[in-house]
Amino acid sequence: MRWAADTSGDLGTHWMITAERDGQQLPVTVVAKWQWYKKGSRRDRLRYAVIEIAALAGSAAIPVAAAAHLDSVVIAALGAFVLIATGIRTTFGLHENWVEHSQIGYAIEREAALFLHSSPPYDRADAVQVLVARVETLSDEGGQQWARRRMSVERGRQSHETPRKPVE
Repeated sequence: MRWAADTSGDLGTHWMITAERDGQQLPVTVVAKWQWYKKGSRRDRLRYAVIEIAALAGSAAIPVAAAAHLDSVVIAALGAFVLIATGIRTTFGLHENWVEHSQIGYAIEREAALFLHSSPPYDRADAVQVLVARVETLSDEGGQQWARRRMSVERGRQSHETPRKPVE
């Protein structure tokens, strides 16, 4: 087994990329899934942080604008900006996506570490197949969880809509 240090934060040098068991690297599909979740986690963390900072800054600017006796249009625009930022965060589930992608990425790393050390359930002859199957299950469960979350957002949006009267 060969490990490489990961001190740069670069996915290309992470131990998941360079680790080997019995002279063979981790299966390509496992590494690809892991990279997808790690990149998604970083992307979602950045998006969430930008939206949160924008909403906080906009919220803080409202009383300052009012105290400075700025035009009511400016104050209303700041309020609208905060509402839009909050709506984007909620609608797109940026925080939830960040947390979910992080959890799945770390779960894949855990499975890979167990595999590399031949720990159960990877202490058998079919360890590679077990690893791939378990990583695919993690990915599938993550996709299903995301879909359920999106469906609940859609149901919530539909329940808040005003019912239309039938056309006669």
